[in-house]
Amino acid sequence: MNLRKSLAFAGVTILTAATASQAHAAEPSELQQQIDTVLANTTGGVQISLNEIAWEGGQAIMSFPLPGEEVAPPSSQAAIDLQTQQAGVSKQSVKAAAAAGEALAAASDSCPTEVFGNDWYCFYQYKDFGGRRLQWNQAKHDVVFFSQFDFVNKTSSWSNKGGKYIYVQGRSQTGSDRSCWEKPLILWQEAPHTSKAFVGSSLDNKADCFWTSY
Repeated sequence: MNLRKSLAFAGVTILTAATASQAHAAEPSELQQQIDTVLANTTGGVQISLNEIAWEGGQAIMSFPLPGEEVAPPSSQAAIDLQTQQAGVSKQSVKAAAAAGEALAAASDSCPTEVFGNDWYCFYQYKDFGGRRLQWNQAKHDVVFFSQFDFVNKTSSWSNKGGKYIYVQGRSQTGSDRSCWEKPLILWQEAPHTSKAFVGSSLDNKADCFWTSY
């Protein structure tokens, strides 16, 4: 191979490698692919951080584990800001509480709790509070369908940081949200300020909807 052909071959090789590298860099990460899938399967969701989706101004937030992790991290600043709004307190109040040592806290399960406002309740994809975390503020709900958040039959553990009772139910008819409300399978009840690291084999991945006490 002469020098001209060698240089031409080298140029093609370098160009091919660079093109492949650019194409790889343009591909969304596995985490982003998971987020994109949830957004595509639901309505009204907005990605608010690298690993979080919010619905209805932060009334519901889904947090994904970061790459290499098995548990979703505590709420990002973007999520905390929305939680603060849901709690009905000002950012000045948050700063004052933080200065007094009363900042937003997260227990080992990372379900948010606020000493000055609404506490939250959370559902987890895997036992021991692993995988995705889907959380709600302490608002009263007649019924919430997990299909609205691409979380049907995906609950293995839970944490209730709020003062309400949470009643979790399953569908009596596959694929029918209506059957989760009108003729539900009663699964479990969550008392205020309790948690469960595993719902048990008979209840695992059975949750389809929930409602709360007043």
